[in-house]
Amino acid sequence: MINNTIIKMKIFIKIFWATGAFALAGCGDGDGHSHHGHAHGPVEEVQLSAEAMKQFGIRVEPVGRRTLQPTFTVPARVAVNEETTAHVGTLVNGRVSEMRVHLGDRVQKGDVLFVIESPELGAAQNDLLKAQAAVVTASGAIELAGIRSASAEALAEHKSAEALIALAQNPATLNAAKAELAAAEAAAVLADNNATIAKAQGDLAAEQPAVTAAAQLVESGRKLAADGALAQSELRRRETALQTAQATVQAATAALAQAKAKRNRDVKSAEAAIAAAQAALAQAEAQQTRDLAAAQAKQAAAKVKVQTATAQEARALTEARNAFATAEAAVKQSRNQLQLLGMSVEEIEAFIAEPKIAPRYTVRAPRDGTVVEREVTLGENTNPNQPHLLILADLSTVWVLMDVPISLADGLQAGTAVALVNDTTGRRIHAQLDFINRVVDTETRTVQARVVLDNPDGQWRPGQFLTVRLPGREPAMESLAVPTGAVQYVDGKPTVYVATGQHRTFKARHLILGAEVDGWLPVQRGLASTNRVVIHGSFLLKAEFGKAGAGHDHSH
Repeated sequence: MINNTIIKMKIFIKIFWATGAFALAGCGDGDGHSHHGHAHGPVEEVQLSAEAMKQFGIRVEPVGRRTLQPTFTVPARVAVNEETTAHVGTLVNGRVSEMRVHLGDRVQKGDVLFVIESPELGAAQNDLLKAQAAVVTASGAIELAGIRSASAEALAEHKSAEALIALAQNPATLNAAKAELAAAEAAAVLADNNATIAKAQGDLAAEQPAVTAAAQLVESGRKLAADGALAQSELRRRETALQTAQATVQAATAALAQAKAKRNRDVKSAEAAIAAAQAALAQAEAQQTRDLAAAQAKQAAAKVKVQTATAQEARALTEARNAFATAEAAVKQSRNQLQLLGMSVEEIEAFIAEPKIAPRYTVRAPRDGTVVEREVTLGENTNPNQPHLLILADLSTVWVLMDVPISLADGLQAGTAVALVNDTTGRRIHAQLDFINRVVDTETRTVQARVVLDNPDGQWRPGQFLTVRLPGREPAMESLAVPTGAVQYVDGKPTVYVATGQHRTFKARHLILGAEVDGWLPVQRGLASTNRVVIHGSFLLKAEFGKAGAGHDHSH
């Protein structure tokens, strides 16, 4: 590009010469130019026309003193800003089924980059569905275990046994048997104390004296009747009275015997009733004992059944709850697995609402940026072990990375001013160091430094090489200085063009210069602070002085 520019300028200068745009000092040829100096010596001055000054942007400025800091240069390279760079990979195994972006494409955060068909993702989705089904099953098992039907039945049997015990312990039957026994015993007492016998005995006792008296009267009447002292009729009356009395005694004796016989019968009957009542009471007591024992046995069996049923239902409920907890944990694990495989919470909820296996893993841009590297193609198999499939970089800023020798790195720090030079275009910009690594590269014995550049138009391209000027360790110096663009080399000597007091007239001035410092050359000899020099377009004056010198190298 530089060579082409020089060629174009040379052509332009020739055209300018042909059109008389330059006014040079001549040898009195009558064309309006003037020449100063000896006719056959070197050209000392060149005068330019106003048109030439404007056309070539000739700029003149006074020589000034500057504080110059010695510098040194190191190579540098433009790199992506890693803090605004995203390495895009995949969390699943699968095959790329859609490719949406290409190298150089600009994307925004959330844009789809590519889609992967992943059986792994589909299997994880299926695991979530199975885990949710297990939760439903376990929830139903908890409800069934909570019904407690077996223990309820056992409790009912236990209550029934309690009722039987209460019934067996009821004294009504025993009381009835005891009452019957008491009645039989009372009847026996009553039978043993028969008033009829007493009356019959009393009647007999009452009648016996009458018989004795009647017998005595008959015996004495017989004696008297034998003696003729008593009439036979009286004797018969007495005999009749005796017979009557005897009959009464016999009747009383018969009544007494009958009363005794009845008493005996009543006593035997009462004794039989007592025996029967005692037997009934014993039977009732025995039955009550049997019934109570049976009821108590049934109660004990029911209690064991209640305990067994309760324990079984408790185990069943615990197992159901454990199964439910396990199923819920499986759901949570499956959801976490899907999140680890890249599905968002919203996508998981949508999948649960409409459970349809969709093993499509969509890779989206994590940030705005440009696709600067792509390692994946349509149909390619991918896996999470790949470092990256795409690299997105925000190229609105870039890094300039340089490796500074450890011997020159002392004194450099964040904020240190540096100059960046594009060796291809010659473009120079000033910047500041953003970062100095505190760790030395053990192989190169250098320290990496960094500059962050704004790159809104993309003029700085990652991978581009630059030269960086950094301040050296030598102290700064104050000196007259001219910009490097003001200096031309004539016969190997650094030369500047000094404006004289005449209008648009310039003299060549050879200089002794020091080493360049950040685009400035310190002047050791050849200029004063009162001089004004050409700082832009000096190459034209070099050409003009060369032309003028060649044009005057003849005799008149």
